[in-house]
Amino acid sequence: MKVARSLDWKMGRERALLVCLGLALSLFGARPLRAQAPETDLIFHVQTTLALVDGMAEQENRETHNTGLLTTLQKTDFRLFDNGREVAIQAFDVGVEHTTRPIALWLIVQCNMGFPSDWGSTFMRGQTQNLKPALQHLDKADLIGVAHWCDDGQAKADVTPGTDVNAALKGVDAALGAEASFGSNRAGELAMQRMIHLIVEKTKELTPARLPVLLFLYGDHGATDPGEAASIVVDLLQTSGVVFGLNNGTFYQDPLESIRGGKTWGLVHYYSQRTGGQCYSTWRPELFAQALDYIVTQLHLRYTLSFQPSKLDGRTHELRVELTRDAQKRFPKTTLRFRREYIPMKPAQ
Repeated sequence: MKVARSLDWKMGRERALLVCLGLALSLFGARPLRAQAPETDLIFHVQTTLALVDGMAEQENRETHNTGLLTTLQKTDFRLFDNGREVAIQAFDVGVEHTTRPIALWLIVQCNMGFPSDWGSTFMRGQTQNLKPALQHLDKADLIGVAHWCDDGQAKADVTPGTDVNAALKGVDAALGAEASFGSNRAGELAMQRMIHLIVEKTKELTPARLPVLLFLYGDHGATDPGEAASIVVDLLQTSGVVFGLNNGTFYQDPLESIRGGKTWGLVHYYSQRTGGQCYSTWRPELFAQALDYIVTQLHLRYTLSFQPSKLDGRTHELRVELTRDAQKRFPKTTLRFRREYIPMKPAQ
């Protein structure tokens, strides 16, 4: 079964994009329709000798020309290269068969700073219940938490990851409903960084291990030092964390002009591009649930390839995943979206 709807969206550089989104689907080979995401170079760290590479396969429908998730690939359909040398895929997990790691979804907002609503997170005031239908599609092993940061230097995990969707939505409402607080841009930059560090550390404590997914409900009017932004990416990818963004699209970010004036702007866009996530925008709050539903769906239907790095040298390695020639013939017009770099690290003692 394939389900699709026509929506009015904006993503990346386009002011009106994202025509077709996938909804929550049957986990028996259904292919949700999705928007194209820009291919980006990604780096992640592994803390064990076995590297995990998460990604998705997309195939264009010959009749509709829409792009949907391809969920029927097998281990033998893939080839994996480490610094140009083909390596054996030692383990193969498929989301459609419920063998990939569960997720820890964090809903993240900036507290009320008295700024225009489209700059921060106040556009979500009174709209959080629109997210509930999508959150009810989380798997039993998935967890949901809430965190926020402020320009007065405050950074807090409001709701520890759990299974209570209502508690998470109340946590978001509480953070958005507080009186406006004021501070400096620099204090806000550092608070955002501390919050991400906090999320990474709390996710590492979860048992069993879960894939951290950071969803910023935020207009993305933020910037910081490029070196600090790159450091945050390293922290996120130590746990293969993925960043997504959702906003009302009023404040536009050009991903080709992310660095200007000596700072990295549009941090959520930057983090999402570097970690394999996406940013979605819509001025229609009733579509928030479908955007979140699609995020959850693509995470649930992902592939995870595992291999043994040849050297644990702590250096950046080029990573390439491709289909075999036979698979390319059987699945034409298929695009693979996997990380393109990784850093093999020795396991912590």
